[in-house]
Amino acid sequence: MVCTEVFSDSSPEKYPHPIFIPFEPNCTADTDRKLSHEEILQKLKAHSKWLAGLTVADSHRAKFCEADLIGDDFRMMMLAGANFTKAKLHNAQLQQANLTRANLSGAQLPGANLDNAMLHLAILHDAVLHDASLQDAMLYQANLQGVDLEHVKGLTQYQINMACMDEHTKLPQGLSRPKPCP
Repeated sequence: MVCTEVFSDSSPEKYPHPIFIPFEPNCTADTDRKLSHEEILQKLKAHSKWLAGLTVADSHRAKFCEADLIGDDFRMMMLAGANFTKAKLHNAQLQQANLTRANLSGAQLPGANLDNAMLHLAILHDAVLHDASLQDAMLYQANLQGVDLEHVKGLTQYQINMACMDEHTKLPQGLSRPKPCP
C-alpha cells in the first residue's frame, strides 16, 4: 500500500490544522538560490503565523522549494508543513526540528543531521539521504518511498517499522522491510 495525502478534499474546513492542507503542485519558490539568514527568518515568521491559523496578509506556508540551504541551521525549529521539495540541504543542521508533514520530496540531504527530528507524516519520497544522521528521529508514517537508506547513520529497525516505504526503498544492512502502511 502507498502512503497518500491525509485529506484529498481541498476545503479548508475539512482540515483540523493548516499542515494538512495539500501542497501546491508546482513549487519553485527559490530555484537554486542561496537564501540569506534574513530571508529564512522572514519565511519562518510568516510560517509561524500560518501554523497558528492567522489569516493576516503575511501568513503563509514556508516554501523552500529548490532553494540552496546547504549547511544552514534549522535546529529545534518549527517547520511542520513546510515545503522543501527538491531543496539542497547538504550538511544542514535539523536536529530536533519539527518537520511533521513537511514535504522533502526529492530534497538533497547528504550529510544532514536529523537527529531527534520529528518527521511524522513527512514526505521524503526520492530524497537523497546519503550519510545523513537519523539517530532517534521520529518516523511515524514518514513516506520513504524510493529512498536509499543504505548509508544513513543511526537508523534502527524500530524507526523503519514506523515508516512507509516501497520496494524501491533501499535499507541498511541488517534491517528488514516492514509491513506496508495502512
